Amino acid sequence: MKMATDNGCSLVVRTNETAVRNGFFNWNNVIEVVNRSLPLSRRSDLSSYRFVIGSRAWVRTNLTDLARWSSWEYVLQGGTLEIDSFGPFQVLWLHLIIDQAGGEIIFGPKHSEAGLILIDITFGSPDRAAPFSLIFRGNETLTASYDSDTRITLVGLLAGCGAERDCAAWAVVRCDGDPYGLSRPENWQQGGEGTDTPPLFLKRYRTQTPQNGIVIHLPPTTQQTGRPD
Repeated sequence: MKMATDNGCSLVVRTNETAVRNGFFNWNNVIEVVNRSLPLSRRSDLSSYRFVIGSRAWVRTNLTDLARWSSWEYVLQGGTLEIDSFGPFQVLWLHLIIDQAGGEIIFGPKHSEAGLILIDITFGSPDRAAPFSLIFRGNETLTASYDSDTRITLVGLLAGCGAERDCAAWAVVRCDGDPYGLSRPENWQQGGEGTDTPPLFLKRYRTQTPQNGIVIHLPPTTQQTGRPD
């Protein structure tokens, strides 16, 4: 099923995938169309399903609404995924593929009844050359880390890494390798004395305008609205 308007806004529902492009989409409206469009036999099992956020699409949702659909595979193909923190008692894991067209993820300010989300990112392009941005609104500070032992990068709310300063963060973004180039001498953290513990690399960001938040772009065009500590 395909829905479109004169300005090219489209929502296409297929048996294994829903794709949106060229417009703003409220998550509940998207789910309503999906449920109405798919055959009854498919609606009963949507555990293996893809949701594609295409060029110039903006999708807004929150943790409560995502909870039922967290097993889906999400793909950014030039669009924006905005997630609100509202979702008391929700702890979600989401798999997101970053296509070569890139896109952005926006994490809204932390509510008093906020849940937690871990977004596991896979880059569709081997050279990770996508124009991809992470935006954490409402944050004055934020931490990114790279563990050279596990070869994993984490961005966002990190346990034991200045949590008292990053208390406005409610999301963690995880990806394999060091796509953000954190393993530089200036980010190196001294390991335990007399141990063979591999070094941990930390980079902290700060902004003067929490309402706009902190923006981290994927290198080689890495820029941020704040400044490293």
